Amino acid sequence: MFKYNNYKWQKQIAPLQLREAEQIQKAAMMQLEYEVCNLYFNIIEAQSNEQLATGNLQTSVINLANEKRKVQMGVSTEDKVLQLEIQQINSQQQKITAEIEIQKSLLALETFINETDTTSRLLQLPEQLPSIETNKEKIITQAKANLPQYITYHRKILEAESKTDEAKKQGRQIELVASYGLNNAAADLPAIYRNPQDQQRFSLGFTIPIADWGRRKNNLAIARLNEEQTELTNKQEAAKLLEEISNLINELPVVKNNIAQSLVLDTLSQKRFLITNRLYQSGKASLLELQAAQTEKDNAKRNYIASLRKFWESYYLLKAKTLLDF
Repeated sequence: MFKYNNYKWQKQIAPLQLREAEQIQKAAMMQLEYEVCNLYFNIIEAQSNEQLATGNLQTSVINLANEKRKVQMGVSTEDKVLQLEIQQINSQQQKITAEIEIQKSLLALETFINETDTTSRLLQLPEQLPSIETNKEKIITQAKANLPQYITYHRKILEAESKTDEAKKQGRQIELVASYGLNNAAADLPAIYRNPQDQQRFSLGFTIPIADWGRRKNNLAIARLNEEQTELTNKQEAAKLLEEISNLINELPVVKNNIAQSLVLDTLSQKRFLITNRLYQSGKASLLELQAAQTEKDNAKRNYIASLRKFWESYYLLKAKTLLDF
């Protein structure tokens, strides 16, 4: 009597545990999308580095041949030839390194997605960007209804309240024991089964706790402290999670705008390199200017791909953090 009822609390907690497990599985699937995106861009970056190295190698081969002819004609120096030879070797090394990285990245992606086809392939750069709802309040409201973390917070609070209830009722319950019995006595064995009501017995007993030497009071205080700590921890974790989601929402439009600017820089730097290379071949630009234009071209391409990578990773990470399909 008046004892802690575990079934009462489990009736509230068990449905939350099922819902929590379902949402955790959904979150895990969306986390896979983010991880695949990361592996995909590892290949994209490696392929881009291989293409840049191949293009630079072709340019250096042509320029080296031209420079050697100029030396024979007496209108150039051996120093320029040596610089171009060094540049050609560097491009060859970069090309080999990029090819190795392509194979490693392809294998990592194929292993992750359980793909048995190990044939090298040229992946497409995902330049078509999705339109995203950036209403922060709306996204956060929907996320709170979907995220397993909020279900976990609710479950933990109920479990803490259950422990408090258990500690509160510990030592207060009254045990009631009743027993009823029939007894028969006879001179011979068959007579025992004919009239068992000759002797009847009924007993009723109570067990009431008198003192527990402060154990219940201490346990109740500990349970209440645990409940307060659980609530505080939930608030801190929720605040941190909402901060991450808010930062991603704020970041996406900035990153998307940066992609457009990076694309312009990539286009302009490629045009500048082509012009500088022609000027160099005609003797109107120095080798130093050509190398600077080449470095600028390569960096602009890498920055453009890095901007795309940042957008897509932020996009899939926001999906995983909110469990929303944008």
